[in-house]
This record gives sequence, C-alpha cells and structure tokens, in this order.
Amino acid sequence: MRRLILSACVLIGFGLAAAHAVEPSAHEPQFAQAELWPAEVQQTAYYKETWPAAPLFVWTATGKAGKETDPKNPANWAVDGKPASTVPGEADDVLFPTGTVIRLKEFASLTIRHVTVGKSVEVAKLLQLRPKGNIWIKESGSVAEMGNFTGPKHVFLRNDNRDFRRIQAYIANKVSFNKPLGSSLEIVGTIVAHDEMGFFCGTVIVGPGARLVPGNRSSQPVYPDAKLVLMSGSSFHKRGNQPYETDLIVSGQLLAGTAERPLTKDCTLGLSFKTKGEKGILTPEPNGANANDFGLVVNPSGTLSVQSADPAKARLVITWNGLSSSQHHKSDEVDPIDRWVDVVLQGKVSLTGVHFDRIRTGGIHLADPAMRTTGTLTFGEHNHGKPVDLFMVLAKPIEAKLVYSAASLPKPASQGGGKVDNPDENR
Repeated sequence: MRRLILSACVLIGFGLAAAHAVEPSAHEPQFAQAELWPAEVQQTAYYKETWPAAPLFVWTATGKAGKETDPKNPANWAVDGKPASTVPGEADDVLFPTGTVIRLKEFASLTIRHVTVGKSVEVAKLLQLRPKGNIWIKESGSVAEMGNFTGPKHVFLRNDNRDFRRIQAYIANKVSFNKPLGSSLEIVGTIVAHDEMGFFCGTVIVGPGARLVPGNRSSQPVYPDAKLVLMSGSSFHKRGNQPYETDLIVSGQLLAGTAERPLTKDCTLGLSFKTKGEKGILTPEPNGANANDFGLVVNPSGTLSVQSADPAKARLVITWNGLSSSQHHKSDEVDPIDRWVDVVLQGKVSLTGVHFDRIRTGGIHLADPAMRTTGTLTFGEHNHGKPVDLFMVLAKPIEAKLVYSAASLPKPASQGGGKVDNPDENR
C-alpha cells in the first residue's frame, strides 16, 4: 500500500511540475533543451545576451478568422496573469498563444521587445509588429507584416515553418535590417519576404542550417555599415529565379563563417541566372536593358571572405538557385536551357574557401586578376567552361547602385536611423 501511495505522490508531483513547465518562447528560449537549438548555440551572440526582467503581455482575445479585434484596447490583453490596464510597449514582451487570430479594420503597429507567435496563430494584416528583441514563430503560426528590425541587442529571429514555399514562412512584404553597429540578428529556421530585403546597418547572421529568402522582383542592398553572414549549412537565395536586375549588391560585407564560428559545412549563395535580353523575357531585344545584370555584385567598397575550418570541405558555394522564373514571362515562353550565373568581384575579396558552380564562361568578373591566384578556390562539375575560361577582368570598375523602395527606405542606424519615430505610438 505504501508503495502505491508513494507512486501516486510521484505521479501527482510530476503532473504539477509538467503543468507549470514553461513553454519555450522568445522571452524564455530554454537553450538547455539541446533538441531545440543548433549545436553551437552557446557560441552565438544571442545566447550570451542579457535582458532585464520585463512584463509579459498575453493576447486574450481568442477569435475566429474574420473577427476584428483591436490590439490598442487593453481589454484584449493580460499582463503577468492579470487584466491589463494598458497595451504593450517597446520594453514589454508579448505572447500570442495558440488559438488566437488577429484581424483589424485599420492599420495599427506595435513596437515591443520579445514576441512569440504560438502554433496555428494568425497575426494578420493590418497589424504591423516591430520587435526589438527575440522573435519566435512556432510551427503553423504566421505573421503577415513584421518587416522592421532595429534595437541595440543581439537577438534571434526564429521561424519554425521551414519550407520557404509555405505562406507561414513569409513575415512581410518588405524587410529591412537596421540595427546599430555592434549588434546582430541571427536567423533560426526560415525567413521569407514577398518582395525586397535591405541590409542597412548591423549584422545579420543566417544561422546553421537556416535559410533567408527575399522575393524575386528586386535587388537586395548590403549597405557599407552592414554585414550579411552565412553559417554552416545555411543558404541565401531568392524565392524564385529573377531573370533581370542584380540579386545582391554588396557595399558592406558578405561573409561565410566567422573567426569565432568558422564553417564546418558548406553554405550556399544561390543566385539567379540572367537572360541578358536574349529570350524575350521583359526585354525583347538582345543586349537590352538587362544585358548587364548579374547575380552578385561586390562593389569597390565591399568585402567577400570565408572563415572555414577546412576550406576544401566547408565552403561558400556560389551557384544557380535552381528555381524557375516562370512567373516573370508569358505562359508560352520557357526559361532558357543554359542557366548560368554571373558575378562581379571588386573591393576586398578573398576566394579561399569559395566554390563556384553553374558559372557562365567569362561570368566571374574580377577587378584584379590576382584574385584568382591568391586563394584556394574550387569548381563544380556544372560550369559553362573550364575554370580558366570562367574569369574575365573588368575594363573599369562597376559601382552598382544600392536600391530600395523610396517609400520604405530607412536611414541607416549608423547615421541616426533605426529608432522609433514615436515612442508612445502604441498608446
């Protein structure tokens, strides 16, 4: 009998512990749960970051799709387990628990700290979230408009919807990363934009095995005070092939691995092939308006380098993204069979640890011919020609223009931008 009583007590105690277990979230990441995080999580800047205690606002207005609710109404929130008398602000953490749906009649924005979007939660337009802390979107959860990332801390941006073709992987139409110098944001999982992404200031890290995917109808600028870093097993590519304009323009830094976290596996920069005006896609005549478009341009002020534990095995792979551009031309036209990519390399470039594949003959345009002999680089089996035929020396420097929609163009944080225009906008 005593054994049964003890067993019952153990079961009751276990049940109480389970009931009070904290669900992993942006404000309680639970890094000790190894199955939730990359193996090198303890080396990341977001792991080492410290945060003061903050109120936790929980959305309480459970509703059905189509029901309109107001995030500026305190009645729709609880804070630290009690009814809220105000709404969350930029020093507060937010949880949208499983089962909630948010739809609005009018546009509204919330500048907050950490935010967690639970499973199957739909944070729909017209609510724009502007988090300055960690972000965690659980599997089958979604956010329609969360595209401005600022704040001075090291943070993670996590989306557990891994398939970049699923709508839940999309977080906004346009995405701008504009954190102060010395701060960083690291991608965990998959992050997709419908349209453009801009890297204006600070460091964006595509974490191990993660994927960062801008839309396929714009150029992505990396400004002089910005860094884009690809880690082991990660990839950066558009959500489809973009046969016109340049995919990625780098006036800042494009890095693969870091000195503290060198590559241990390949990472991939997947670029679009360009039609060069040859196939009637967008520009019908040969040598048309898009004849000088490239997959990648590193401007004279830019940097490209790789930090690898073994440059022969853990590399930055620059190749075609393998995707179709069918949405950009008439249904009776097909993509060219020859799907080669082109790059322009200027500035501070080291090709040690770079692997080229699917490159057009003469498709690696170098500002300095010495670039191809000063590094240990490798080549794939699908290039247009022999390695020696892939290189061409530029007759003059190319300064690709950093472009972003004028209506959405922020001032880089290093120049005083990246701040909340109105600290009381939530009230």
